[in-house]
Amino acid sequence: MFRRAVAQGGVKALKYSAVSVIGVVITQALILAFHGPMGLSPTVTNLLAVSIASVPAYFLNRAWVWRKRGRNDFRREVLPFWGFSLLGLALSTIAVTVVAGVWTNPLAVNVANIGAFGLIWVAKYLVLDTMLFGADTASAQADPASVPEFA
Repeated sequence: MFRRAVAQGGVKALKYSAVSVIGVVITQALILAFHGPMGLSPTVTNLLAVSIASVPAYFLNRAWVWRKRGRNDFRREVLPFWGFSLLGLALSTIAVTVVAGVWTNPLAVNVANIGAFGLIWVAKYLVLDTMLFGADTASAQADPASVPEFA
């Protein structure tokens, strides 16, 4: 039983990590595009990039990582998820604004964004797993037939 729980948690953590990588790639590509060629300010760039990348991150986490189907529960799922996104947005916006005032290299904005989101990454996983998406799926995951696959 312990091995199964560890294996299932490991799969979930790997999927969460993969979704995070996808989110980072989207966010960083948008930051590069908005801040570099488009010439938007670091603050506006970060606001747009984080806002856009949060949408696929929510749906990928909900459907693929925690295997939730059906209607989204706005109060129990959407609001808390976006709360973490807003926390990350606030921290990263402060970080990119400060960094842009110190360094002129556009990549410094990317590093500041990643660092700020990295600070809350583990806490977000734990809350998503224990309070949001994982709460309703815990009993389903105890069934060996419901062990999620990578594909």
